[in-house]
Amino acid sequence: MPKDQMLGLAEAAARLKIPYQDAHRLLLTGRLPGAKHGGRWYVSQRDVERLAQERERESAAACK
Repeated sequence: MPKDQMLGLAEAAARLKIPYQDAHRLLLTGRLPGAKHGGRWYVSQRDVERLAQERERESAAACK
């Protein structure tokens, strides 16, 4: 799968292992860049992977 492939927000939420509403909140706050096309939100796979890595680092730091 190419790194710049666009994902629907539901798929992005699944990959981040968070509820759809939380992914939507990340979009609205600008933490997850996205674009709306035809009434649906889309985000790049690269941004989802970046956010997943950030969340993993935050989680690891909280455990220390």
